[in-house]
Amino acid sequence: MDDQQLLVLTKPADGRSLCRSCYWSHVQKGYRESEEAVFCCFGRMRSVPFKVRDCTDFFNKNLPTRKDMEEIALIIPVEPRRKTIGFGEGVSGAEEAEEEEDYVSRME
Repeated sequence: MDDQQLLVLTKPADGRSLCRSCYWSHVQKGYRESEEAVFCCFGRMRSVPFKVRDCTDFFNKNLPTRKDMEEIALIIPVEPRRKTIGFGEGVSGAEEAEEEEDYVSRME
């Protein structure tokens, strides 16, 4: 996936800050539209005084992580296929050669 495709997947279309959908963000909103405090918690907590368009540390909190996917995965128990080892009931060497000759003669 190139950078252009990645930006399309992560950028909010309505012009809101990228921090709204970031795992590392801490957003506090008041009752008025102007009452909003955004903090970035990646590394250390720091204030973000503007709407963020691109971020190198962005981690979409709306997408499940690999661990989340493993936890919700459906495990289907299947017995492994095992071949018999040793001198079991199998095709003997003479029978195998005969089957091969029949196959070759049918091809001609």
